[in-house]
Formats: sequence, C-alpha cells, structure tokens
Amino acid sequence: MAKVTGPLYSMGASGKIGNAMVFFGWKGVNCVRQWLIPANPKSEGQGDNRLILGGTGRAVGAIENGSGFHQKMIDKEVIPSGQTKQSFGVSKLINTYLSSVSDFETEHGNYESHTAKSDFDGVADDLGIGDLAIDYAGTEKSYEGGFGVYMLGRLGISLGFTGDPYDEDLASWTSEEIDQLKSELQN
Repeated sequence: MAKVTGPLYSMGASGKIGNAMVFFGWKGVNCVRQWLIPANPKSEGQGDNRLILGGTGRAVGAIENGSGFHQKMIDKEVIPSGQTKQSFGVSKLINTYLSSVSDFETEHGNYESHTAKSDFDGVADDLGIGDLAIDYAGTEKSYEGGFGVYMLGRLGISLGFTGDPYDEDLASWTSEEIDQLKSELQN
C-alpha cells in the first residue's frame, strides 16, 4: 500500500498501489512508474555468474578485520578508496582468475588435483566457509569452501604478499602452508 505524505502527486508518496503503480523519491524528485514484476532469469549464464560471485564472496568474507591477511592488504595499500576488503577481494579474484566459466573450471581442476585438497577443505570447515551449488548453472562444478580457501591463497600471492606461506608456489603448498594461511585469515 502506498504511503502518501501530502496530496497525491504534489508532495510525495512512496510504495505500491495494487499491481499498477509505484511511488518513490529519486534525487529529490517525486516519481511514479508502472509496477513491474522483477525478472529473475534462471539461465545457465546467470547461474554461472551467481555461483562464481557468491562462492567468491563467501570465501573473501572469511578474511577477518584486523587479521594478518587484512593488515597486509592495508599495508600494501591495495584496497582502493571507497571500497571494502570484501568488494576489492571479490573483484580482484574474479578479474584475475575467475572471469569466465572456463577459467573457473580450470582453477577448480587445479584445486581438485591438489595434493593437499583435504587440508583446504578442513580449513574451510574451521572458518565456516560453506559450499555453494546453483542447480541451473551451466557448469557441473560447485563452489566448495575448500576451493574458496584455495582462491584466498591465490589472492595473497597475486597481491604480492611475502613471507610464509606466500613465497611458495600454491601448487606445492602442504598442510603447513595452508595452516599458516588459516592463521593469517583470523585475528
């Protein structure tokens, strides 16, 4: 139901009348438009995008404020003004490693064949990074929490972090380096 704050069309109104009109303020101007049912396509492409964005968001969300990983981001001044570590980390990973389904599947294959895959999975459980599956995605892969931890390792290396575990190639990480990453992600 619309909330009228003065005579209709003269002062202001907000909300919906039936399924016909929507009243709202936009940049200080009172506006009205036709009410439309929002589109929510469940296409394969949309599913792939939701999978990559959602899974990466969950992973980057595990970087705690004030953690060693977060402090390194601050010290290297990689987070642009006006962005959060979350939005920066997600965009950096997607733009660098996950910009297409093909890239996602390649990285996912690297994770699946990693000798310490179970350690990545264990850290994901410890950090509460859950799996994400979109049933209408074009890829048959899901975004496992362990894959998210793997991608956080990629993020640290791509940002030029130095010291353990980032001086090692990610493909050669063992449980020791993965535990060091876990410590870096937590306060």
